[in-house]
Amino acid sequence: MFVSRLLSVYSGVVSVVSGGLGDFFYRVVLFVLLVGFLGLRLPYLYGVGGFSVFILFFIFPLFLGLLFSRLLDGSLDGFFSGFVPQGTPMWIAPFVCLAETLSYLVRPVVLMIRPFVNLSIGAMGGYVLGMMCFSSFWVLVFLFVLFFYEVFVAVVHWFIVCSILSFSEDH
Repeated sequence: MFVSRLLSVYSGVVSVVSGGLGDFFYRVVLFVLLVGFLGLRLPYLYGVGGFSVFILFFIFPLFLGLLFSRLLDGSLDGFFSGFVPQGTPMWIAPFVCLAETLSYLVRPVVLMIRPFVNLSIGAMGGYVLGMMCFSSFWVLVFLFVLFFYEVFVAVVHWFIVCSILSFSEDH
């Protein structure tokens, strides 16, 4: 069997991913999303338009797939009844269902805007600081530390997307 570093990283990512459709395609797409987030840390790879299209074509279809899998696996009544926790008084249940439905509809927007804003600010801030690196050695040291911080932020945002997607399937 062929074993590579990328395969080892992929198996580590698969062990972290919980929820979802539980199949190969879902995990591969999340792995490509992680590689995309980490790839933004490479020089000359970041672009606002390209990154927004990347997020739109990777995160939004994942959310829609989870939504349709919930709707097709059960009934519409079962889908909306999942929004009301057990033990909720009947007089407040319609309001809880309405609030949870709105939360469910806003979730894909948050999933797309949050990584876009945070990773864009990090990329543009690193670019501006990189333009000043000829003036001081300490700016170069700070850029080195900033690179590892931005890698950490990219991994955290990938984990947030995975967690919210798994919560979207279960809830």
